[in-house]
Amino acid sequence: MKTTVWLWIVATVLTLVFGVWQRVSGPTYPISGHDSIGGTSFEYRLERTHAGAGDAVVRVELDAPAATGTLEWREHEPAGPWQAAGMSSLSNMRGLVAPIPHHAAPQKVDYRVTLRSGESSVILPPAGLATLRFRNDVPAWVLIPHIVVMMGALLLAVRVALECFRPQPSLKLLTLRTLSATFLGGFPLGMAVSAYAFGEPWGGFPLGNDATDNKTLLAFAGWLVAAFVVMRARDPRLARPVVLAASLIMLFVYLVPHSFSMPR
Repeated sequence: MKTTVWLWIVATVLTLVFGVWQRVSGPTYPISGHDSIGGTSFEYRLERTHAGAGDAVVRVELDAPAATGTLEWREHEPAGPWQAAGMSSLSNMRGLVAPIPHHAAPQKVDYRVTLRSGESSVILPPAGLATLRFRNDVPAWVLIPHIVVMMGALLLAVRVALECFRPQPSLKLLTLRTLSATFLGGFPLGMAVSAYAFGEPWGGFPLGNDATDNKTLLAFAGWLVAAFVVMRARDPRLARPVVLAASLIMLFVYLVPHSFSMPR
């Protein structure tokens, strides 16, 4: 019993690590950092996703009243011509702001900000450009269950992977629960999230090449095979390599940044 508790604790910690990685590594996570212009240091945060109606507002907060800024943006795919707009001062005079016109989901735009103060100039982000994706609002009653169930599936996958290293592993129930959670979170709930956000319930194989959907399909296929082997194996130790392989596939899926997608 004590060993089981510790295995759940270790699985929970590893799940949180993978969950944080998914959050911060994805292409929709904001680009943030520090920079300076004209002797004034400032922090910036450039959004890479915009939900709902209305323009995407690009804001840079800095305490440099003499600074001016230019926002440039273009269509992402295919790359269009750059369009530029001067940035306006915020009401508190502590920053600059400009909008990127609203686009229909799931269109993307590249953008960059150039700040000037006297002879100094700074381009944000330092890499040269940020890519912002437009999407529709997703109701909380769909999004929250999807996140909770998918994180639960990852927790179960890590836990059953640890179970594989026990002398007498108990794999059947954990494997079936992982399969069920992966299906529920990735398909009915995941497809509902995608339908609300982008108007397309499924963009993976065989309909398209969306990497997020294909990752879900790969993980589910791995657990489907593992469940089949576990149910038919007379000795759970014989199913151990297949279950461990399914767990490794699941971990690989979560190592790939969330919302990473191939060109449509």
